Amino acid sequence: MTDIQNWLRTWSVAGTGEEERRAVLLCFPPTGLGASTFRPWQEYLGSRALVAGVQLPAREERIEEEPPRTVEEVAEAAVEALDGLAPARGLALTLVGVGSGAAPALEAAALLRDRGRAVRRLVVATARPPHFVGSPGDETIDQATGILNQTDDEIVASGCSCLPGLEVAAELDSWLVERMLVSFRGTVRMIAGYRWTHEPLSCPVEAWHGADDLLVRTEHNEGWRQYAAADFSARSFPDCHDYFTVSRNAMPPALAALLDADESAAIHVD
Repeated sequence: MTDIQNWLRTWSVAGTGEEERRAVLLCFPPTGLGASTFRPWQEYLGSRALVAGVQLPAREERIEEEPPRTVEEVAEAAVEALDGLAPARGLALTLVGVGSGAAPALEAAALLRDRGRAVRRLVVATARPPHFVGSPGDETIDQATGILNQTDDEIVASGCSCLPGLEVAAELDSWLVERMLVSFRGTVRMIAGYRWTHEPLSCPVEAWHGADDLLVRTEHNEGWRQYAAADFSARSFPDCHDYFTVSRNAMPPALAALLDADESAAIHVD
């Protein structure tokens, strides 16, 4: 049985009881970042939702562990942990994947469907869909796999623009830098090796990216359409790739609007 304390993080909000939560967001972080990325989201969303951040091995307080080998491993562990999270039971479920977190969020949506658990929607942000990853001309994987062949010192000397936290590597303990690079390499291998093997999702799929993003362009964002059986929406935000990876960004207000629309629709139906 998966240890919930290892795989999921949740946060309380002053003045908000668990019984007031109206939905749950299961959130998968991007490369190099951990579950704490989503703590400000909980503060912003308040009683609208219970935010459950997925904490991957080799990140934050799990930094001493080895990184997961497959997307399927992450999805399975997150879903199993969610099943044991009592406050999430009975709430409408939205899955959110940012950057490299989009692939395990997608896989988790298929897994939940197979297990008979309804998913309200899947939101993926600033991420290329699986069929673009590793395909000919995929410069993001070309760059990443090129980095895999470099030494730690060579990666740090390159400027570390693609590795959150390592831009200040000179100020960090050498052991910490080494572990962060282990996590990064593990993520690259995990995402590059993922293949989608399921039918398209029956739940709505939302794909978001920054209009000025040079890594996830419009054609990539629109490419998520093939993973939705019916309801699909693509949206561009007026910013770049990093816009989605800072703690306070456009995503909490956009997610709040979705949750409010869901509640209004439910009230109207009732």
